[in-house]
Amino acid sequence: MALTVADITTDHHAYAESRPQLRRQMLPVRAERRVRVGDIVLAEFENEQTLRYQVQEMVYTERLTASADVAHEIEAYSRLLPGSHVLTATVFIELNVLETVREELSRLAGLQHSLALEIGGSRVAGEEIPGLDEDPDVPSETVSVHTVRFVLTDELRDAFRDPDVPAELVVDHAEYSESTPLTGATRRALIADLALRP
Repeated sequence: MALTVADITTDHHAYAESRPQLRRQMLPVRAERRVRVGDIVLAEFENEQTLRYQVQEMVYTERLTASADVAHEIEAYSRLLPGSHVLTATVFIELNVLETVREELSRLAGLQHSLALEIGGSRVAGEEIPGLDEDPDVPSETVSVHTVRFVLTDELRDAFRDPDVPAELVVDHAEYSESTPLTGATRRALIADLALRP
């Protein structure tokens, strides 16, 4: 990720003044990268701009000032940066009835492993991105927020970058099966994410 500690301000007063304008600028960016799959699953595909914003927000809300703390946040979010053959998304399981959240998450156990991109009839399974403090060999519990990457072969990358090839985001779980086509501004944004980098 091109983001460095120098790119993030720890002048919280100055950031507070510019924050409303920055939020307004980010709203359309995030909106075109947001994909709702059925009633309760929302995926927000990440790029450098969204991740920079999230790091800055975290530094501001946590009132971080030490370079080491800012660097830690950058490291955590850098793992979500897309690449020439990788798309990444933060996935939210939106459950509105507080009293039944645990029961619903139990019913949806493993949902974070059931996401896929379907490109021209071929599926690319999503891979969960574990937190920095999580053991990747220990299965994760299903919670309300997960991060997922989709790693494409050359062939599927090229197919995805062709807007005439149908593509959708799929959730294929025993208790929840839905899909949403990736079209229009969202598809164009994700195609840009896959641009080859030097």
